[in-house]
Amino acid sequence: MQFLVREEEAPYVRAERFAYNEIKQRILDGRLAPGSRLIIRNLARELGVSAIPIMLALRMLERDGMLLNIPGHGTCVRTWSREEIIDLHRIRAFHEALAARLCAERASEADIRAIVAANESFIHATEANDPGAQVQADLEFHMAVVRGAHCSDLERMTNNGSITECSMREFGISLDFPRKIVQELKIVHNPIVAAITRRDPDAAEKAGRLHVEQSLARNLSWIEGIAAAMRDGYEQSIPAWLHLSS
Repeated sequence: MQFLVREEEAPYVRAERFAYNEIKQRILDGRLAPGSRLIIRNLARELGVSAIPIMLALRMLERDGMLLNIPGHGTCVRTWSREEIIDLHRIRAFHEALAARLCAERASEADIRAIVAANESFIHATEANDPGAQVQADLEFHMAVVRGAHCSDLERMTNNGSITECSMREFGISLDFPRKIVQELKIVHNPIVAAITRRDPDAAEKAGRLHVEQSLARNLSWIEGIAAAMRDGYEQSIPAWLHLSS
């Protein structure tokens, strides 16, 4: 989640938030690759701020799960094992299921309209074969469901979608890697929408959990196909970050 900086905030607070947003974006777009060591004085010079805002920003990114502080080595961009990524999906499945259940119970009519609109945007982006728009619409759909749950703690825990994006980038799912959008998947959110719309908490919970579980299965299948291609000698056509350890 990006910080919104208000004019009346103290300069050091604005600098901290600027540093947080900038470093986070560099991690997300791959300029800071997994395992990269972050040097405070270098970042301060590049971003034109003092060391203190950089230190505070790094602590917040470590709290968000995007960085690791390794004794004797310093702060590095987090790397992800296959098992960690699978665990992350399992955790997300519980969050999605709870969000969908609470949303079915608590959502206002405006909340439901926002969910339906986000789902329609996802469908249109899929039909247009636009990966960037599809990912953005997918994120907005899930956040619309969380907002409809009206649970601030749940929203806080699930609002950091960037950690999922980081892990999946290392897992091999990236907008930078050409891949065909599967048109059949444009309706993957429909069961969640239908359950929430008819105010059925049990069905919404089940649909939310199943959606994440099926997503993980598809991603595992896809990345295993990439790994097989690599074993067959097609490494030259595959980005370096797809060379995964088991």
